[in-house]
This record gives sequence, C-alpha cells and structure tokens, in this order.
Amino acid sequence: MNFKKKYGEYALITGGSSGIGKAIANELANKGLNLILVARKKEELQQAAKEIKAKHQIDVVCITADLLTDEGMQTAKEETETYRIGLLVPAAGLEVNGAFEKNNLEKELRVIKLNVTVTMELTHYFLQKMILRKKGGILLIASLSGHMPNPYFANYAGTKAYVLNFGASLYAELQPKGIDVTVLSPGLTKTPMTADNGVDWSKTPMKAISPEEVAQTAVKALGKKLIAIPGFKNKMMGAMAKHTPFKLGAKMGKKMMDKAINPNKL
Repeated sequence: MNFKKKYGEYALITGGSSGIGKAIANELANKGLNLILVARKKEELQQAAKEIKAKHQIDVVCITADLLTDEGMQTAKEETETYRIGLLVPAAGLEVNGAFEKNNLEKELRVIKLNVTVTMELTHYFLQKMILRKKGGILLIASLSGHMPNPYFANYAGTKAYVLNFGASLYAELQPKGIDVTVLSPGLTKTPMTADNGVDWSKTPMKAISPEEVAQTAVKALGKKLIAIPGFKNKMMGAMAKHTPFKLGAKMGKKMMDKAINPNKL
C-alpha cells in the first residue's frame, strides 16, 4: 500500500518520543510518511526526531506540548494547522495500578483525561479535514486490558475499553466516508511505562514483546483490520476473553496479579 497516496503527506503521533509511539513513528517513516511528533519532554522528543529523520530521510516536525493542559492542546492544534495530516495516532497514554481506593485520585483523573478525553478530542478535531478530503486514517491505541477485567488496573482498563468501543464504533461510521480506523490492542510491552510500575511480570504468564513488534503489527493492520493484537499469546488471551464471563475473568485476573504486584500497593 502506498501510504502517502492513501493518507496524505503527514502522520501526527502523540507520545511519539518513546515506547510504542516512537516505534510506530519509525514504521510510518519507513513507509515514506512525514511525521509530526507531539510529546511533553522537549529533549527526548528532539532526539527521537533526529534519529528518525536520519534513518528514513523524511521531514519530522516536533511539537512540545503537555496535552493534559488546555494550553498544550491549543498548541498542538495551532502548530499543525498548515500541515496536511492524513493519519492520526494518539499514542500518548498513562497508567496507574494498585488497590483502587489507595490510588491517588488526581493521578487517576489524569489517566482518564489523557487516555479518553484527549484521544476523543484529537480524533474529533483532525477528523474534520479528513472528512472533507474523503480520505485518512486513525490508529487508536487501546490495550488487551480493554478486552477484559483487569483488577488493580481498574481505571486504566476502563479507559482502554472506552478506546476499543470508540474505535469500533467509528470504524463503521467512517468506512463509507473513506476513513480507515484501526484499534491497536497491545499486551505487555517493553516500554518505559511498564519498566518500573511495581509489577513483577515474571510471576505472570505474560511475556513482554518489543515496541517494534507492536508497531509492525499496527501498521500492517492499517486499512485492513479493525482490531490488531500483537503477539500469538496475546491473540489467544484476546480470543479467550470473548468467551470468559466477566465475573470469572475478574477473579482469575485478581488471582494472577496478587502474586505479581507490589504488596504495598494492595
């Protein structure tokens, strides 16, 4: 597939300076798309852009903005106004884990704002011009946690369930209008977010895969699949979740995480 012909000149990726966002940026650059990367940490963002530009010989625009603030959202919108953005990837995300009643409320609200509100607002905003051009694409980042109950990640799982249903619903709405929608649902991935989050993943049956493998699965699925789940074991877990009652799935998930999560968080 010719990505430039199908989507346009530029892809906008939030959280594009590290983890899955950066890996997706590299994959899209490899397809010939120019990039607009949005992230909060200026030095990390500029370094990522430098690496991608040198490797793929494409244009990379950096926008330093905290999307949790009104100012940051306005900056992202204003500084992209002159670019023809045909592909949106809102990859920035947050996660908080532990016994829900012990978790900091402000942090949990930030999780909802970034994973849900910001994702929805950016999609609504950049979709307007895609509709006028009758072409474009949206790659939403959910999680395997959005497909099943995930005790001690209750709020995070809830936000990713929103993204999953939001994307699936838009898929049907936007397909006749020439807009592709794909929802990426990664399992455990080797990213800064999971590297030091108080969970000993070796005590679970889950095995972390690389951001590069996740990104390859995502980009390969664009325009072809609604839901993309990277990794064979993750695909199996996703399939099992469809046929497991929520009550049973919740109890099984708690039993697994009781062994892995830092006891101080329980």
